[in-house]
Amino acid sequence: MSSVVRVLVVAASVQRRDHLRALLDAAPPLHVIGAVGTAEDAIGVATRRKADVIVLDQGGSPREALACTRRIMQVRATPIVVVTAAAMASGAQQAFALMEAGALAAVGDPGDGSGPEHRKALAGLLERIRLMAEVKVVRRWAPVPGEPAPAVPPDTATPPLILSRTSPALRTVLPVQRAHGRIELVAIGASTGGPVALKQMLATLPADFPAPIVVVQHIADGFLQGLADWLSQSCALAARIAEPGTVLQPGRIYLAPDGAHMRVEPFLRLAFDTGAVVNGHRPAVARLLGSVAAHYGGRAIGILLTGMGRDGATELKLMREAGSITFAQDAASSVVHGMPGEAIRCGGADYVMAPEEIGVAITGLVGGRR
Repeated sequence: MSSVVRVLVVAASVQRRDHLRALLDAAPPLHVIGAVGTAEDAIGVATRRKADVIVLDQGGSPREALACTRRIMQVRATPIVVVTAAAMASGAQQAFALMEAGALAAVGDPGDGSGPEHRKALAGLLERIRLMAEVKVVRRWAPVPGEPAPAVPPDTATPPLILSRTSPALRTVLPVQRAHGRIELVAIGASTGGPVALKQMLATLPADFPAPIVVVQHIADGFLQGLADWLSQSCALAARIAEPGTVLQPGRIYLAPDGAHMRVEPFLRLAFDTGAVVNGHRPAVARLLGSVAAHYGGRAIGILLTGMGRDGATELKLMREAGSITFAQDAASSVVHGMPGEAIRCGGADYVMAPEEIGVAITGLVGGRR
């Protein structure tokens, strides 16, 4: 890709188109190639002018935004960044529905002005657009019939076991691993594409799942409560934003808060800090998985889902070396296979599966009725 990022703005109202275009036009190396109001117009301009990213305004009708996203992804698959003026409550949940339809990320609208909050929000929007422009495979939820499974990279130290839900190995190999001891904790890291992968995995877990689940999901500020609500509505387990002093309880999902690293200390107690960013992130998956490796070893399960970069890959390997059972999402189901792919390459994954298959596997390992 050239250094210039070609951006197409899609918004139902002329006012919103003008607003977003003004924000992006003033931010090289972004170049706005057009601003349109419908999916069909978006497809035409994106095709003729080779858009790198589509910035989709969530305002107006949620149904129209959803239909627009689906249509673009069906006809001219392009990275989509959703901009919403309602990062809290219902606006965030609607953004996750758009991600499920194929959008890559959602960010809050910086609005107008020139103060520090506006500048911070605008910088976040511009950075997210630049990052999403690098995503080549936008949406590959399942293997294409007849397409061979992705090969394990040749430099993997200890090749992981690649299983499907129907494999007899799920019933024979995985239960044997319970000899490690009772699983007390499941730790998950995810980034780009993570909300949908989390939903797919967590929705398979039973209501009596007997271990707490801790999650670091890289996400724009302001969307975390919406993610917790969306997951709670989609799964049998309740999701919440973790708080200082929390003692983890079985069958609950704890999301790392915005702007703070989350660690698990002995006796299932959470701790937080606002130290330096790690791998470009705070919260960082590395800090969570590293703490689990140090304190829980064979009493934990570690999982890396879709995401850019390598945050958590080394620490998943540390968990495996400490006796934990580890999983990485497969390439075919990942929006971006950066984080799980790095974990596979460095020998950090025991098993490589799609999110739903991981859910089935850990239910068998941890227990709980289905």
